[in-house]
Amino acid sequence: MTHLRHLRALQAFDAAASRLNLSQAAQDLGVTHGAVSRQIKQLEQYLGTALFRRQHGGVQLTDAGARLYQATQDAFPILEQGVIATRRNQKRSSVTISLSSSLAIKWMVPRLQGFRQRHPEISVFLDTDDQLIDFRDSDVDVALRYGGDRTPGLYQDHLLQERLVVVAAPSLTPDIDVTPASIARLPLLHDRFHPSWDAWAQAAGQTGLGLQSQSTAFPDSAVTIAAAIDGQGAILVRHILVADDLAAGRLVHLSDVSLKQQTALYFVCRDGDQRHAPISTLQTWLMDALSEP
Repeated sequence: MTHLRHLRALQAFDAAASRLNLSQAAQDLGVTHGAVSRQIKQLEQYLGTALFRRQHGGVQLTDAGARLYQATQDAFPILEQGVIATRRNQKRSSVTISLSSSLAIKWMVPRLQGFRQRHPEISVFLDTDDQLIDFRDSDVDVALRYGGDRTPGLYQDHLLQERLVVVAAPSLTPDIDVTPASIARLPLLHDRFHPSWDAWAQAAGQTGLGLQSQSTAFPDSAVTIAAAIDGQGAILVRHILVADDLAAGRLVHLSDVSLKQQTALYFVCRDGDQRHAPISTLQTWLMDALSEP
């Protein structure tokens, strides 16, 4: 380790080598262009050789720079993984869960108090994000995601096969005999994740109606559900998200015809983490909670 110096300069070099542009490297590192340039110059002076050839619009690696980059592009991800793993090992009494905002609002949050009462030794933090999680550079411990394709290095377990159901506020249909044809004449709502009214109409024997083009779109499921509770229209939505509203009478089922989703809800974590006590406890609790009627 006597020859391993100038780690900050090596980091600046690695960022510049990956981008071949000092300004973009500076943005990645959150520093100024001048700071990156000085760090690289310091490293070049220490090594006694040029690492880049400056040219219009960017830089190019010299032969020496290319050899050094072969080492740094492997070394820094390993260091980063080590830091992440160390941080995660220090917080084994907590679990950070990544899930969609709608699933958090409509299902998870109302049940968290019950989990805390049963397991007060475990702290749960919610990271509401609809984007896929890259576990390689994230503090997230568990993701709840719809999918099915297995990813190397990840543990994935099936939690729930979901279905889309048609629901509305009781006030929307007080005086009509609810049939698929009458539902088709109601104001229809959908979110950007489930534009499936035409598929539902086909399953219900109401073909050729073009219901999707008549449906009003909302940005996410929680907003769509709020609009339905307000009496603005009927919605086609994941059953898990309206289970509490149906039980409380804020929404009612309008049809026995439902649509099975092609993707299921999965519990995802780094392979091996499923054996750690807080994460395995959370998984067991989720499976029990999701099996409740």
